[in-house]
Amino acid sequence: MCIESIFEVILYGLLSGAITALLGYAKSVGEKFDGFKAFYTLVIGAIVGAVGGYFGMDYYSAYDWLMSIGAITVIQYAIKAIWRRIHKT
Repeated sequence: MCIESIFEVILYGLLSGAITALLGYAKSVGEKFDGFKAFYTLVIGAIVGAVGGYFGMDYYSAYDWLMSIGAITVIQYAIKAIWRRIHKT
């Protein structure tokens, strides 16, 4: 597989993961919009989608795999730390 097609697969996975995550967030009825939660959901979804695209997994398999190795927790902590540094909360 050439490098361009690898990036293309990762990009498609990233976009589909982000869309999947945002749709999941949007379906929460009655919940007040929270910018941080929307951003957080988008980033996690994009990373999961990119990993899934690279390894040829569907979104949920990639999420389960990343969760099982602790990567989701690390990503969550990193996002929260960066957000807090930027917004000083």
